Amino acid sequence: MSIKLPKFTPQAAQLWSLLPIDDKKNVLENVYCSHCKDVTTMFNATGRAEKGSLILNGQCAVCMNPVGRYIEADAFR
Repeated sequence: MSIKLPKFTPQAAQLWSLLPIDDKKNVLENVYCSHCKDVTTMFNATGRAEKGSLILNGQCAVCMNPVGRYIEADAFR
């Protein structure tokens, strides 16, 4: 399965660009789905910045339910 890059607001894109490529892959491929009760891959992701943190929302690759990731502002310093 290939990973489609998230759609970002301009501020979120700037934060995302600061993460190393391996971290980006891990963020998208290691998301917990509360419906599946397991780790899955996020797809159809969108990203926004809030108070220096990055918030990603997308869908579980298995069940299509919503999943999300929150990357704290400290990760970008």
